[in-house]
Amino acid sequence: MNASQEPAPPGERPAFDYEAPPQGYELAHPSGPARTFFGRPFDLRGSSSRPWRRTVVVAVSTLAVILLLGGPLGLLWRWLAPSVPVIDAGQAGVVVNDPSPEEYIAADGWFTLLGLGFGLLVAIVAWLVLRRDRGPFLLLSVVLGTLGAGWLVAPWVGELAGRSDYERWIETAQQGATYAAPPEVHSLGPMLVPAFAAAIALTLMAGWSNDPDLDQPGAKPGYGPNSEQSPYGDHPPSEQPRV
Repeated sequence: MNASQEPAPPGERPAFDYEAPPQGYELAHPSGPARTFFGRPFDLRGSSSRPWRRTVVVAVSTLAVILLLGGPLGLLWRWLAPSVPVIDAGQAGVVVNDPSPEEYIAADGWFTLLGLGFGLLVAIVAWLVLRRDRGPFLLLSVVLGTLGAGWLVAPWVGELAGRSDYERWIETAQQGATYAAPPEVHSLGPMLVPAFAAAIALTLMAGWSNDPDLDQPGAKPGYGPNSEQSPYGDHPPSEQPRV
């Protein structure tokens, strides 16, 4: 028995043994090493705190809600983006009534800004509201939802507003008549911004979280060698006495 294993006198803290891990550290798993997914425990059988049924329901519900929110996003973009002045040129058809129209760039710019805010807002709300469901499945549902909202739902709803009136004008317009055509999204980049913003926001919030496990509320700041859960007690390894 070395000095670190000798019983300590009453009232004194026993010396720390660096050769053996603290008791209770890295407990053996009855069925072998625990499975992990992105550093978190992963078991196909689920657990009492987060059953698989709840995980699937929350992920699908979150995806559906975010997709539906793409509708208001498209209407807001349609309201803010400028219309495009066009003219009926007769045999040439309907053309833009401006040699260098800025409305095209403005429409994409507004969609980019709104998509950025939409992705950040959705990520923050999901992180705060779905606290007990944080993890890779929440990240996947939020990213897929914002991708669908920004790529499919919002452009479709925004471009649909006023489209029927514009098509009716094209059918009845005389040569020289002008009209304010509804805006359109002309590039793919702005439609991917919501998903990109949501993924970055959720990843940063997970990295800055004090919770040792993201879905455990009440974690104390300073989790690590200086916390009550530390096997080193009140002193970090650098301050432990050597024997």
